[in-house]
Amino acid sequence: MIQRIQSIWLLLASVAAFMVLRFPFYYTPTPNSLEITGSNSTGTLITLAFSACLSAIAIFLYGNRKLQAKVTIVNVLLSAVIGFLVYRVSNTNPGGGFTLFSIALFAMPLFQILAIVKIYKDERLVKSADRLR
Repeated sequence: MIQRIQSIWLLLASVAAFMVLRFPFYYTPTPNSLEITGSNSTGTLITLAFSACLSAIAIFLYGNRKLQAKVTIVNVLLSAVIGFLVYRVSNTNPGGGFTLFSIALFAMPLFQILAIVKIYKDERLVKSADRLR
């Protein structure tokens, strides 16, 4: 399970989602000094938690690569929704800036896409091995 590279990518995507939940990704300076995390907005909280759980669950679907790929594709689409929600939050609080932890917002879908690529490569490898038998 953990020997496969797609498990590492999915684990990193899950960790990135939990980082966005825990650490602030957007701040506004004084006088209103506001730090926004993934848990400030209910919609963002639900989608980030669901995305993190989907990435963690997809790790254990290594026996069924097609289902693992479908779950990861859904998770990439969910990451696009998260990006829209973060964009909306940043527009409602003008005059601020993104923190270093906002990199996790961009890393999450990147790790998921890399996992999908490796899942399909693994599937092709298994199919070619089956042809040789």
